Parts: sequence; C-alpha cells; structure tokens
Amino acid sequence: MRAEIPSRWNRPIFVASMGRSGSTLLQRVLNVHPEITIWGEHAGFLSGILESYGVASDPAAIENLNEGHAQRHMVIGELSDTDVFKPWVSPFRADDLSDGIRSMMIDLFTRDLTPDIRWGFKEIRYSDAELTALMEMFPEAHLIVLARDIEGYAGSRFFAFGNTDFDLDSDWGREKATKRLTTMINGWMKRYQGLLAVHDQFADRSSVVAYSDLVLGSDRIDRLFEELGETFPRREAVDAVLGVRAGSSFKHNSAARSNRERLIELIERAEIDRDECARLLARLGLA
Repeated sequence: MRAEIPSRWNRPIFVASMGRSGSTLLQRVLNVHPEITIWGEHAGFLSGILESYGVASDPAAIENLNEGHAQRHMVIGELSDTDVFKPWVSPFRADDLSDGIRSMMIDLFTRDLTPDIRWGFKEIRYSDAELTALMEMFPEAHLIVLARDIEGYAGSRFFAFGNTDFDLDSDWGREKATKRLTTMINGWMKRYQGLLAVHDQFADRSSVVAYSDLVLGSDRIDRLFEELGETFPRREAVDAVLGVRAGSSFKHNSAARSNRERLIELIERAEIDRDECARLLARLGLA
C-alpha cells in the first residue's frame, strides 16, 4: 500500500440497487468518464469485513479494544505480573481496524489504476447497514441509489431469461404467480426503504437515480455527474452507451414485454401496502 493515498482514491463511488434494475447500464455510463472506473459485482465479499467494522463501532468493543491495546506489552515477552493480566490484549486500537479495512479496500480496488482515476463498484448485495459502514469509512465517498419501477423490475425478474415454471393461463398458475410477485414486490419495498434511509443519512453525498431516466437519456445523467463533482464526459460517448441495448435487462425481457397486460393484472392482485409503495415510488422519482 502506498504511504500517501491519491486524493481521488479517497472518493469512491458506490452504486446500490436491486438486481435486474439497470446497474450494469449505469456502470457503463459512469465508465465513459475518462477519470472514473466503476468495477462490477464481487459477490458481496466485503460483508464479513464490514461486520467486523460494525463490531468495532460498538462502544463496549471500542473500550475493550483500546484498553487491550494499552496492555499489549503483556504478551510481548515474559509475563511478569499475572495479577494484572486481562483477556482483551490487542495489537491495534478500534480506529486502527477501520483504517486497516479502508486501506485494504483501496489497495484491492485501485490495482492497475493511475492516481487520477476515481474508483468504485456496483453491488446489489450490500445491506443498508453495510452501505452505512462504507460511507462512514470513506467520508468523501458518494452513494448512488438506482431504482427501477415495480412493473419493470418485477417483469424483468419474473420472466428472467425468458422462462417461468408455471402456466399463466391456468387459475393455479396465476395464483402461484401472484404469490411470487407479492414476495418480489415486498422485497423491493424493504430494500428501498433501507437504501433511502442510507441516502437520507448521507444526503449531501448521495444521489437517487431512476432507471427510466437513464434509458430515456434525460438531463438526470448530466446532473448526476454534477452531484459527483465531475465534468460531463463526451456527449457522443454517453449516447453511444445508451444506444446499445446490452446486458440481461435488454436481452431477456421479450417475455415480459409480450405478457405486459397479464403482468400488470398480477401486480394489481399482489398483497402489498399500496400507500407505502406509492410513497417509495414518489421518493425514488418513479411515480
């Protein structure tokens, strides 16, 4: 690890969303910028590490770690006084753990990058608690919450890769489909309740982006780069990315499109909190 970290490496960009909501498209748009590199998903391997950060954020753990650090001399060499020995003996303080995790992440995610490149990643697996830890660990980081409307998200996931395991023309099949959609939509709502809570906590360095604004090429993309504190990249380069329908969200949605009316009917039958759903859609710019 370098002794002095380049300033742009202290300003990562974290993209969080539900799966099948356009995070790959947003990643490609951001990567058009010559001084931004957003890596793809990594199976959420930081979860266990971020859990340890959470433990070290607990006041009792902080006190024990710091007291243990002060007693570290007890295990270096021969123990001379057995009466004062304590079980909490640590080579590091609580703050050192956060610094160590932060340094490890920078080292891993900036490999092959020059100091002028701002790094980041998109990941659908991190919880609101884990994203909060990341934002606390990186005081100059920026969080992007990407959201897709219920119909688009549910249709893309429901008909993922063009197949289902039941007959939508039968009563039994529609009942099963309604239950599955109910689970999907309630999961969507819970996810965005958490992501919006993180957004509110770090409102001065967090953005909410609607997938529809990406595909329609609205000025939301321009404003997003402004919120990131970056100049807008070449317009033709951004338009080229938006003009190529690449990725699973475009390749495998023909079944969702051909069954749109039936899908809407099933969504209307789903057992969800309609008022809360409407509130979330409005906050996410999807209403």
